[in-house]
Amino acid sequence: MNWTRAGDVGLWAGLSLLVLGESGARHDPLWMRAGCLVVLAAAVLLRRSRPVIGLSLVIATEVVILAVSLGTTIGVPIALIPAISLLSYVSGRRESRLRPFVIMACAQLAAFLILSLAVHPDVPVTEAVLSWLLVLLLSLLVVVLPWLIGRYRAQQALLATAGWDRAERIEREHRLEIAQERLRERSRIAEDMHDSVGHELSLIALRAAALEVDADLPERHRRAATELREAAATATERLGEIIGVLRDGEASVVPAQETVAELVERAAASGLAVKLVQEETSELSAMVDRAVHRVVQESLTNASKHAPGAEVTVTVSQVGDQVEVRVANTAAQGVAASASGGRGLAGLAERVRLVGGTLSAEPRSTGGFEVVARIPRSGGRPEPEAPAESATADERASVRRSARRGLITAVAAPVAIGAVVGLVAFGYYLIVGHSSILRPADYDAIQLGQTAEQVEDRLPAMQMVDPPSDRVQQPKEWNCRFYRPDVPFSITYAYRLCFHHGVLVAKDVVATGSVRPTPEGQPTTEGQPTTEETP
Repeated sequence: MNWTRAGDVGLWAGLSLLVLGESGARHDPLWMRAGCLVVLAAAVLLRRSRPVIGLSLVIATEVVILAVSLGTTIGVPIALIPAISLLSYVSGRRESRLRPFVIMACAQLAAFLILSLAVHPDVPVTEAVLSWLLVLLLSLLVVVLPWLIGRYRAQQALLATAGWDRAERIEREHRLEIAQERLRERSRIAEDMHDSVGHELSLIALRAAALEVDADLPERHRRAATELREAAATATERLGEIIGVLRDGEASVVPAQETVAELVERAAASGLAVKLVQEETSELSAMVDRAVHRVVQESLTNASKHAPGAEVTVTVSQVGDQVEVRVANTAAQGVAASASGGRGLAGLAERVRLVGGTLSAEPRSTGGFEVVARIPRSGGRPEPEAPAESATADERASVRRSARRGLITAVAAPVAIGAVVGLVAFGYYLIVGHSSILRPADYDAIQLGQTAEQVEDRLPAMQMVDPPSDRVQQPKEWNCRFYRPDVPFSITYAYRLCFHHGVLVAKDVVATGSVRPTPEGQPTTEGQPTTEETP
C-alpha cells in the first residue's frame, strides 16, 4: 500500500469514527451506519478526480437525514458536517469551475426543502421555510466558506507558479539583453577597427600603387610593389569579411578622419538634396567630433531611407559652451517612406549620452523630421540612465492585488451572502409574525364547539412560524394551531386552538417565554395555562 492509499484509509477512518460514535449514542440502525460509511468511502476516493461529485454524495446523505429528523424528537445528526466542510475545501482547491459547485449546492438546498415538506406534511409551510432558511445560513459556514477558502488557496498556488514562470522568463530576457549588448559593443568595436585599420590599409595600397608606376624603380621592385598593393587590397577585403561577422550591416569604407563637410559632400554626390550650414566652432575633442559626425551620418541615412526625395539641411553651430547639430528634412516627395524601427535613433542617443550630450528627434509641425543634438565642446560625463520600469515589480503588484482580491472574496462573500439571507429570514419572520396575529377580541369571540369553517372567518392568514408546541401536552388526534395576540417580540404568550374532527375542542393561552404571562389581566398559575376545553 502506497502513501496515497494509506492517507485515504486514514482520512476515511477518522471521518467514520465520528459517524460511528454519534450513531452509537443515538442507537441508529445498522443499515444507516453502513450507508454513511460507504458514502464516506466513495467521497474520499473521488475527492481528487471528481471532488464535486464526492462532496454532493455526502451532502445528499446529510440532506436526507436532516429532512427526516427536523421537527422530531430524535435530534439533528451532525457527524457528517466535518466531512462536508473538508470535502468542500478540497473541492475548492481542485475544481476551478464555479458552475458545477453552484448547481450542486442549489440542487441540494432545493431537495432539502422538497423532502422536508414531503416527509412532514403536518408541519406548517412557514415553519418548514424558516428551517430551510436556517439550513441555508449554516450551509454558508459549512459548505460555501470552506469552498471559497480552498479556491483562494488554489489561486495562491497558481499565482506562485505564475510568479516563478515570470522570474524565469525575466532571467532569460536578461540573458538575451546581455547578449544583445555584447553584440552592440562588438559592432562598435568593429566600426572603429574598420574605420582605422581600413583607412591605413587603403593608404598602404595607395603608396604601393605609386611605387608600382614609378619608372625609376627596377622591375623587380615594381613587381614587389604590385604584390604589396594586391596584398593590401586582399587584407582590406578579408578585414571587411571579418568585421562583417561582428556587425549587422556592411562595414563602412569612410576614412576615420572624414569631416562633416566631406560627409555632406559625399551624400550630395550620391543624389541626396542636402546643404550644410556650418558656423565657426572652436576645436572639439576627439570623442565629441566623432559624435557630431555620427549624428550627421545617421540622420542623413534616415532621411534618405525614410523620406526619399526630401530636402535636408544640416546645421552645425556653437551655443555657449556646447556644439549644436541640427538635421532637418522636409516630407517625402512622391515616394512612400519606409517604416522606421527606431533602433538607429536609440543607438544615436546612446552615443550622444556617452559624451555628456542630449538628443531629441521628433516630427516637425510643418512636415518632415528633425534631429537635434547638443554636446559639450570638451565632452562630459554621461547622464545616468533612467531606471527602466521593473516588470518584476509590476508582476509582484499584480500578484498581490489578485491575492488580496481572493482573500477579500473568501471572507467577504460568505459574510455578504449570510447577511442577505439573514435579512431575508428576519423579514420573512416579521411578515409571518404580522400575518399570524389573532386579536384578543376575535379570540374571545371564538367559542368551543364551533366548526372549523365558522372559526376560519376570524383566524389570520398564517400560523406562528415558531409555535410553543413543546410546552403543552395534547392528544395526537388533535390538530392544534398557534397564533400571536400581537406583533412579534412584544408579548410572551400565544393562543392555541385545537380541532378534532373539524370541531374546536380547546382554546388556551400558552407561554412563549420563561416568564409566565397573565393575558387580559387574568391571573394564571406557573405551568398551568388558561384553558377552555369541551367536556
